[in-house]
Amino acid sequence: MALTQQQRDERRRAKAERLQEEDLRLKVRPGTKQALLELMEWAGIEEQGEAMTLMIHHIEALGHHALFRITRHEIEAHRDVARTEPLRLSARKRTGQHLRAICGWADATYSQMIEALIHGIHALGQLHAAKFLTPPRHQISISPSLAMAFDRKSMLMIQQDPGDEVIAPA
Repeated sequence: MALTQQQRDERRRAKAERLQEEDLRLKVRPGTKQALLELMEWAGIEEQGEAMTLMIHHIEALGHHALFRITRHEIEAHRDVARTEPLRLSARKRTGQHLRAICGWADATYSQMIEALIHGIHALGQLHAAKFLTPPRHQISISPSLAMAFDRKSMLMIQQDPGDEVIAPA
């Protein structure tokens, strides 16, 4: 049986609370959403929230010097705009912390900062913008003792059950 809209909303709210998500409703200048859609197309990303989250994490990791090189005058340009477009971001705890830190560097609101990031990264062009829209890759290293233990366990399993019998063709 399908869930009612009220049940779906309740499940979504419970999940957001469990994951400590903040629902941010941002107001940005006209054209910002289009720039974000182009960035998403360049990177092959389908979710707006994913694109904004990746930008936030990459900028925070690079530090405040990178932020000011990318955004330049964009933050100031936003302050007195009459028309705005809505943009929504469900930010998990770590993303919210990073966004607050970035906003603190520039004394800007969430809306101003997201808009500045989108336009600043878009201005870099498709090649350089991709660096801010790729998921981080973690380096995985397996210790020699773990590799040896895995090898021993694998050999033991092979000895206990050698697998299917191989019959040569006649």
